[in-house]
Amino acid sequence: MTELVKESLYDGTYTIILNRPEKRNALDSELLNALKNSLLNVEKSDAQIVVLRGSGGFFCAGGDIKEFIGAKDPRSRIDSMALLLNEIVKGIRTSRSIWISVVEGGAVGAGMGLALSCDLTIGTKGSYMNMGYRRIGLTPDAGLSLFLFRVVGMKRTNELYLFSRNISMEEAKEMGIVNFVVEEEKIESFLNEMVEELKKLPSHMIRAYKELVNSTLFPDLKTHLEKERFYVSEMAGMEAFRQIVENFISKRERK
Repeated sequence: MTELVKESLYDGTYTIILNRPEKRNALDSELLNALKNSLLNVEKSDAQIVVLRGSGGFFCAGGDIKEFIGAKDPRSRIDSMALLLNEIVKGIRTSRSIWISVVEGGAVGAGMGLALSCDLTIGTKGSYMNMGYRRIGLTPDAGLSLFLFRVVGMKRTNELYLFSRNISMEEAKEMGIVNFVVEEEKIESFLNEMVEELKKLPSHMIRAYKELVNSTLFPDLKTHLEKERFYVSEMAGMEAFRQIVENFISKRERK
């Protein structure tokens, strides 16, 4: 049986790899549960650095829309998935470790939210981000509506959600939602150098610093995540959602 999440710990660095490459690492219930368990393993390990990335040359395509539409009750299914996702996002933000997301290929919807919830983000040239939600008739989740508003402001967030356009890594860096943009062939050496530099920092200082960031920028994270969960579940319970998703899947499969 294929591991949905690959985990490894080496010299104080915990690596988590989403492993549904045939689905561009789309988040279904099983992958979300596996990722939640990975966070528990991280905390037990007391790793200084956590690297989050995707297999198959793609970070994460967001929620698995075929699971959404295949459920007898899409509203309940998305509500339970959003609950898992909320626990993961809160876990990343409150973790004592420095989390680094590595965006290769793309980060869409909840995948973009996961990338932005991390402390630092590296993107490879040619990769992209996209909020994606309005394409399937949903409001944002994974904290994305909060993270983007706090970093890029209301007007830009409105633009990215309402038009659902791709954001290149270069533009994402200009916006402040990606820290570094590197060539694909240089990503491993760049990441290794970055990790070695960060490991020199005292763990107790990092924990205090993250607490300051969270208390300043995201004191309402828990409440906001619950509000995102409420709205995304409400949207999923509407007949319009099923029609939009069925049309979206049909168009995608015709390409």
